[in-house]
Amino acid sequence: MTRTKIKLILLSLIMFIPCSFAQQRVHMEDVINIALTNNDKIKQYNEKLKQKEFQDLESWGNFLPVVNITGSYNHMNDPIMMDLEPIRQAMITLQASNQVEFANVYNIIQKNAPLTDAARAQYYKTFFGQLDSKLPKFQSTLKKQDYKSASFTAVQPIFMGGKLLAAKNYSQDEKLSADIELTQIKNEITAEATTNYLNVVFLLDLVKTRENVLADVLKHRDKAKRLFAEGVIANYNVLRAEVAVSEAERNLLADKNKLKVAYLALKTTLGMELSENVSVEDTLVYTPMQDSLLNLEKTASVKQPVLQLISLKKDAAKQKFNVERSNFLPTIAAFGKYELYPQYLSMLEPRWIVGVQASFNIFNGFKDYSKLQAASHLEKEVQYIELDAQRKINLLVNKNYSDVIDSRDRYEKTNSSISLAKENLRLNEKRFESGLGTSLEVIDAQLSLEKANIDSKNAVYDYYKALVQLYQSTGEPETVLSIWKVKGN
Repeated sequence: MTRTKIKLILLSLIMFIPCSFAQQRVHMEDVINIALTNNDKIKQYNEKLKQKEFQDLESWGNFLPVVNITGSYNHMNDPIMMDLEPIRQAMITLQASNQVEFANVYNIIQKNAPLTDAARAQYYKTFFGQLDSKLPKFQSTLKKQDYKSASFTAVQPIFMGGKLLAAKNYSQDEKLSADIELTQIKNEITAEATTNYLNVVFLLDLVKTRENVLADVLKHRDKAKRLFAEGVIANYNVLRAEVAVSEAERNLLADKNKLKVAYLALKTTLGMELSENVSVEDTLVYTPMQDSLLNLEKTASVKQPVLQLISLKKDAAKQKFNVERSNFLPTIAAFGKYELYPQYLSMLEPRWIVGVQASFNIFNGFKDYSKLQAASHLEKEVQYIELDAQRKINLLVNKNYSDVIDSRDRYEKTNSSISLAKENLRLNEKRFESGLGTSLEVIDAQLSLEKANIDSKNAVYDYYKALVQLYQSTGEPETVLSIWKVKGN
């Protein structure tokens, strides 16, 4: 191996090593796309949809003829025979008697004397033997003891009372239901991925806030130590600052642990191994929602998968009613049969046959009537289920919309609180540096500012979470992404 090749290999390894340990940086859109691609439940419902597509294709086969080929080798205990020997014997007997009478008449004409009984018997025996030898046996083999059989059979439905069309419509509804169920699962995964991403972003902002508070408390502690060394303040102020530092460090550590758990939840949603590295670099920024409650209610009535599924179930109940009604109508079908071994057929069996068959049930104990009434009440039941679901979806949209408005109002009110807390902290720091204020006052002001900042982040976080729930209830959870992107722009 040449030195040039060795250098190229080493250079490739050096370039590969940093990439293998690099973190995968994701944004909200990436999180949603990866989750929709890797989620096992979505793959499960994709397979279910494919099953329903083939079952729908199968339902078309009910309208086409059914053609079968059947074959067999058979052995019977005895061949099937047709024996007409008694008729043959009767014919020979009658003919022999006639011949005797003709001989008797002829003898009378020739000799003027009738035949004696002995002569009659001799003549009868002679004529019977001649006829028996010349006339073949009246016996025929209709089917041999061993025979083969093979035939084509075809049945073409002509009229089944609407049952076939109802079955086709039902299979179509099942395919559409599977498609809507897949959409529903995608909506759930989208909402889950979005919520987990928001959890991470919120905790990232919270950790940054805690870090800023800790940095400010550390600066205050250093100032307190310096002023104590100069004899401006008492040692109590230094101790109070140390306590504030400990509390800030404890809060920061707790939120960092929560952030680790949030990352684990995010990786689980993305279908990643928990040992894989992923990073988020984003922040919570408020972006107003433009949709009105009326538009959201209209969207939910059209796009909500639950309502779409119930609508299809209502149509399926209608098809079941059509199936039960078909039992009161006749069924008509054409059929045909063709034998492949004519040499094994008896003289009573045709080689081919075609025809039309019709059947109509007259009475079966009122079972068909009971089934028809049950199907009718099932239709009404599904109608009431649909009305109840529409009301509940409408209530859910209104509730989630109220949560969004409440979170928005809380966020807008925190802006003035933050400004006031900042001014309060500035004044107390000035008073503390001049020796007129205490460390407790400065710490309280810092905690007030921290609380105002966290309340603001909480309000924005609750706002986006409520948006996720709102648009999930309307059937369009991906709309949150478009609102989020406005913040990015």
